[in-house]
Amino acid sequence: MTTAATVLARPVTAENFSRYGKVYNLTGDADPKAIWTAGDGWHDGFTKTPLIDGRGHLGVTRGGGAPWHCSAMERHPQTEEAIFCLAQAVILAVAPASDAAAPHRDDIEAFVVMPGQVVVMKRNVWHDACRGVSGPTPYYWMAVCGLGESPWVAVSGGSKLVQAAPGEGPIA
Repeated sequence: MTTAATVLARPVTAENFSRYGKVYNLTGDADPKAIWTAGDGWHDGFTKTPLIDGRGHLGVTRGGGAPWHCSAMERHPQTEEAIFCLAQAVILAVAPASDAAAPHRDDIEAFVVMPGQVVVMKRNVWHDACRGVSGPTPYYWMAVCGLGESPWVAVSGGSKLVQAAPGEGPIA
């Protein structure tokens, strides 16, 4: 049972993530936001437009595993941020972009990002570091760096337990 203090991560789709940004699926050869090519023994897909606005930096974060208590979040007012997996699925916890001093626990949603998917968060979307569905997992991110600090702030209303939905990974 889900309460205000718990959120179950659901698979990310372009529709359910639209208030936070864009989703690309670069594995199915069908996403209309990508260009698809193929050759002898390979298939290729890449975004039709640059992934983020600005000259992005590529980074890797080594996230822990789900479940976890989301107690602090950050946002980036001057850049979008893209998240994509190395080889294992991750959970991204987000709250709507706002001018509030902190996100509220009741506004937190969580999404499972699978390898081959990319999410691009709009500016000012509150987010935590991703965690692996099945345990500690590294993932890539892309954002414009050097634009000033993005301080982590405590979630208003207290922390929220983020769990993988049944069938998405271990439930504690």
